[in-house]
Amino acid sequence: MGLPSPCGTCGTGALGALTAPSVHALTGFGLWVNPGGSTNALTCGWHSTCLDPWPAGNALDWGNTGTQPVYWRSWATSDAGSGTMAYGYPRDASSSTCYGAAVDVYSLGSVFRGTAAYLHTASTTTASFQIQGSWIGSYTATGQIGATVSSEKTNDCPWTAAHLHQYSTASGWYANTGVYPSAPSTGTGYAIADQANWQNRTSWTE
Repeated sequence: MGLPSPCGTCGTGALGALTAPSVHALTGFGLWVNPGGSTNALTCGWHSTCLDPWPAGNALDWGNTGTQPVYWRSWATSDAGSGTMAYGYPRDASSSTCYGAAVDVYSLGSVFRGTAAYLHTASTTTASFQIQGSWIGSYTATGQIGATVSSEKTNDCPWTAAHLHQYSTASGWYANTGVYPSAPSTGTGYAIADQANWQNRTSWTE
C-alpha cells in the first residue's frame, strides 16, 4: 500500500481559493476649489476672456488690486473618512506674455487630477501641501500661493486692470454656474470660503 498523499484532502478547489485575486473596493473623493481672491468682489462672470463679445469659459475674475495675496481654498470629501485625500503642488505658470501661478492636484495614488490656475498672479511658493477630506467635507486653506501683479508682462496679455483670473485646466472639472453668473455680470458679498460658493469642482475614485 502506498503512503497517503501529503496534501490529504486539498484539491484544485482549495488551491483556487488560496490564489483568487483580492477584491479592492474603490473610494470616492470630491474636490471643490473655492475662489482664491483676497476680495469677494466679482468683476467678471464666467468667461475665457473678459472682453466684448464675452466668449464663454470656466474662469471668473476677482477684484484683487496689485500685490494682494492669492490663496488656495478648498472643500473635499472622502468616503474613507477624515484625513489627507490629495496633495497640492504650487508652481509658477507664467507664459511669455502673462504672469500666472497654478496648483497641480495629485491623488493619494499619485495620479494627476487637474490644475487650479491663477492668471495675472506672481507665484510666491512651491511648497506642497495636504488637502484634507472627510465624509461631510473638510476645509483646507493654505497660506499665500501668489500675489496679483500690478502690471502684466506684455500688451499681448488680455486685461484692463489688476485682478485675479481663476480657472481650472482639466477635463472633468465643472464650473459653479448655479452661484456665479455669466460674463459680463459682476457682484459682491460672496462668502469665498463657503462650501456652497465653490468655483470649480472635480471628483474621482481610487
